[in-house]
Amino acid sequence: MDQDRLKDIQTADLSESNVNEDFVHWLKTKGPSYLLIVMIVIVGYLFFVRYQQGQAAHRAEAWYAYLEAQASGLPASHEDVAKSYADVDSIEALGLLSAADAYLKSIVTGQAIGSSPESTTPLAQEDRTFYLEKADNLYAMVVNLDDQSQSAALLTVSALNGRAAVAEANGDIAGAEGYYKNVIVRIESQYPALARQAQSRIYTLAPLSERVTLPSDADVAARNALIVPREDAPASDSIDALDELSGANGT
Repeated sequence: MDQDRLKDIQTADLSESNVNEDFVHWLKTKGPSYLLIVMIVIVGYLFFVRYQQGQAAHRAEAWYAYLEAQASGLPASHEDVAKSYADVDSIEALGLLSAADAYLKSIVTGQAIGSSPESTTPLAQEDRTFYLEKADNLYAMVVNLDDQSQSAALLTVSALNGRAAVAEANGDIAGAEGYYKNVIVRIESQYPALARQAQSRIYTLAPLSERVTLPSDADVAARNALIVPREDAPASDSIDALDELSGANGT
C-alpha cells in the first residue's frame, strides 16, 4: 500500500515537472510574441482614450471660441472661428452665417462695424457697398456647405434668406425672388411654415420695384405757398349759442 502511494506521488511530481518545463519552453518560444501583442493592445487602448479626450477638449474649445466671437460681435472673429474649427460640428457654417449677419446688421443700423452706444460711426457709402458684397459672399459659402441633410436645412435657409435680403438692398428684385424660391424648394417638405413665409415675402417684392420720387425743395415750397391760413372762428355755431346763453344768464 505504501509502495503504491509512493509511486503515485512520484508520478504526480514527474507530471508537474513536465508541465513546468512545457510552460517554461512556451514562455521562451512564444511568450514574447504574445506579450508584445498584449502591450500593443494596451498602448492602442491608451492612445484611443487619449484621442477621445483630445477630441472632447477640441470641441469644447471650438464652442467657447464661437461664444467669444458672438460676444465681440465682430465679423472677423466669426470668420476666424469658422476657419480654425471647421472640423467641429456646424461651427464653420455658424461662424460664416454669424459674420454675414453682422455685416447685414450694420447695413440696417447705418453704423460701421465696431460702433458702440458710447462711440458711433456712421456707415459710409463705400463701406455699405463692401459690407453688402462681403455678406453675400459669406452667405454663399454657407449655401455651398449644404449637404442636403436635415441638420443643414435651417442653416442653408438662413443663408438663402440673407442673400435675398442683400439682393433687396441692392435693388435686385429678381435675384431676391430667386433666393426665396430656393428656400421654398429646400425647406417645403421639412418646415412648411418657413416655405409659406418665403412665399409671402415674394408677394411683397412688387412694391419694392416701384420707383419712389421724393419732392424737390421747390415742390415743397410751392405746396406750402398754396396752404390757406385757417381763420380764427368757433368750431361750430353751437359754441356761439352757448356763449350768448352764458352772457344772458350773467354767468
